[in-house]
Amino acid sequence: LGKEIKELFVSFEDTPLGAASLAQVHKAVLPDGRTVAVKVQHPKVQAQSTKDILLMEILLLAVKQIFPDFEFMWLVEEAKKNLPLELDFLNEGKNAEKVAQMLKCFDFLKVPKIYWELSTRRVLFMEFMEGGQVNDKAYMERNGINVNELSRNLGKLYSEMIFVNGFVHCDPHPGNVLVRKCPITCKTHIILLDHGLYQNLTDSVRLDYCRLWQALIKADMKRVQKYS
Repeated sequence: LGKEIKELFVSFEDTPLGAASLAQVHKAVLPDGRTVAVKVQHPKVQAQSTKDILLMEILLLAVKQIFPDFEFMWLVEEAKKNLPLELDFLNEGKNAEKVAQMLKCFDFLKVPKIYWELSTRRVLFMEFMEGGQVNDKAYMERNGINVNELSRNLGKLYSEMIFVNGFVHCDPHPGNVLVRKCPITCKTHIILLDHGLYQNLTDSVRLDYCRLWQALIKADMKRVQKYS
């Protein structure tokens, strides 16, 4: 951003809230009082990612020569397509706003607001949201969160993404799915984080997936095999 940390923030926590291979997230407070989550891309990840994909391609080609039936070359193409998207934090911000609008019918879903005036391709400023990880049973017991209600709402969320919209969050691990109990309404909120990668499903894939679930429910093994 071309400025010192003290010029941008009233406070900035050096210890990241979370760190991964591409970036890490810090909690900070802006001069106007807003508490934000700042996602910062690691300095050399852009250059290193190109080398990593090339190395992956060479290794998979070598394995393919030894084992002709090895059918994982699609991994290289997926990496070539998806990694540039994940490295563009402005794309992540657009995905966050798209899914928030797409799923606005669910009042239990919370997606952090993006602060565009401060964000770049390598630094993303978001509304700071707190909660426990979706697999943290002790946190849910302490906060009186109904696990059955939470499970139903997660099912609704992903069913809407998969079957209705065909725009699916690709990284729903516990660190990216937080839960909290609203102190005002006492309703359980699901906070969805990390919108760097989404998959667009075609109508034919969505329909076949519907048919697969119908076949599973009816224990129709021929149709399960057909649509698997």
